[in-house]
Amino acid sequence: MSQHKSIWRAGILGRFCLWALACARGSKPAGFWPFWARQYQSSRFRSIWERALGRPMRATDGSGFVGLTGRIWFTLRRWTAALHPEKSLIARAGNALRTARRPRHSLLGRFVFSLKREDIILCVFCLYLPLEWILRAYAPASVGRLWDHLFLVFCFLLIALWKLNPRTECLSDATPLDGPFLLFLGIGVLLVGVVSPSLPVAVEGWRAVYQFMLWFFVVARLARTRRAVWLCYVLFVSLGLFLGLHGVYQYVAGVPSPASWVSIYEEGVRTRAFSIVGSPNILGCLTVMLAPMAAGLSYAVRGAGRKLLCRAAAGVMCVCCVVTFSRGAWVGMAVAVILFALLRDRRLLLLGGAAALVGFMIPEIMNRITFLFTSDFARNNATAGRGARWEYGIDLVTRSNPVFGFGLGRFGGAVAMRNQTLETINYFYMDNYYLKTFVEMGWLGLGGYLLLLAATIWNGLRVLFRVRKHNERYSLACGLFAGLAGVLVHCYFENIFEVPYMNAYFWGLAALLLAIGWRLKDTKTGG
Repeated sequence: MSQHKSIWRAGILGRFCLWALACARGSKPAGFWPFWARQYQSSRFRSIWERALGRPMRATDGSGFVGLTGRIWFTLRRWTAALHPEKSLIARAGNALRTARRPRHSLLGRFVFSLKREDIILCVFCLYLPLEWILRAYAPASVGRLWDHLFLVFCFLLIALWKLNPRTECLSDATPLDGPFLLFLGIGVLLVGVVSPSLPVAVEGWRAVYQFMLWFFVVARLARTRRAVWLCYVLFVSLGLFLGLHGVYQYVAGVPSPASWVSIYEEGVRTRAFSIVGSPNILGCLTVMLAPMAAGLSYAVRGAGRKLLCRAAAGVMCVCCVVTFSRGAWVGMAVAVILFALLRDRRLLLLGGAAALVGFMIPEIMNRITFLFTSDFARNNATAGRGARWEYGIDLVTRSNPVFGFGLGRFGGAVAMRNQTLETINYFYMDNYYLKTFVEMGWLGLGGYLLLLAATIWNGLRVLFRVRKHNERYSLACGLFAGLAGVLVHCYFENIFEVPYMNAYFWGLAALLLAIGWRLKDTKTGG
């Protein structure tokens, strides 16, 4: 090992890094962090901040809302008990499956049959993207189009049946985000009634915004154990590794991509990775969300081999993000990496800075970035780019109704592009999910949505503070929080949540983050 270190130090790059590190340690900026840390320890701000973060979550600590919902469920249980649901056909089929003969010699069979019902549902949710791709490619069109809608309805019905079963422990299902969620849902229903020149379009627009957000309630009520959280976490990281490897392979193999994905003024970008997703921007956003999770997993697992595998997975996803050539994803990844480094390991800031410096030296990346500062980009942005689109959307909602918006499903998203009910306006994607929300739902809808996102970020910080002394839980929470923050940044440049599985994944992972902080009953401290 010492021989490898001496060889590395003898190289030009090694000597430069050691020199830069020595200069940094002796510089005045290097002493700023310890000085600030000492001041923070004795500051009044620290006591106020930590007192706010450490407050108990009233949604699970005996609030009136929980008591009311509990009484409702107990009343429903008494009513359904007279119907003897344990004798129904569905109950008998479930009992038959549980008592069926299980394979003893197959490793995969033992794993599958060891899963609980809620674990299986969570597995299907984590594999939403590959299942969607397979069913749309090989199954009948009706199956590929409807399976995820029916599966969501099935999950809600199944959760309701479990809660109505007298043998099931009636646990509190409330979360700190239920209130902001219900408020935003109510705003959507109100806007459908207030601004709906075409009711079918308004209902479809409402469904596009809200339907896949409902996965938050499913995951929040199923991810209760350490096993369930780890199962979801590992499946998500494995999915990210697969997408990363596939995307890097596409770039290395030079798989052709549409010419419209690259401006004629940008030279050297021969292809953009898109994997099974079909869009480099969405693939980049997936890597932004999942790469910090892989990094967090590397700090939570035991064993050098597992740690190395997780870090390699994070590295592959970062490289895949680069070869998507999605500038919005690059910004989101930078925010996610910086945030994860500040929360978990500040040494990663130096590694990230070195990686960014190396990336800037690649001509394709350099051309993609420097194009932003050219007159050609300014002209294109002002005539047909994001700048022109954003200005058009703001002008449209200002002239119509800035408080209630132009109407759900009427402009800026996939529903509006499919219907195009008006001939007097130009239809296009806003390429900014927040602005698209403002155009369709006005200040009322945007305010409700931003309130929900602010509550998500605040409760994510509360989770980090709550589990800060548990290495395993804190590492996993840091990866989730950084990935979700990166996605929110990327939404400023793309309609990310217009893609169903991206909307479902984001809110499902938000529920998983809350589960790490409050739901787990059998958590162990990792090494």
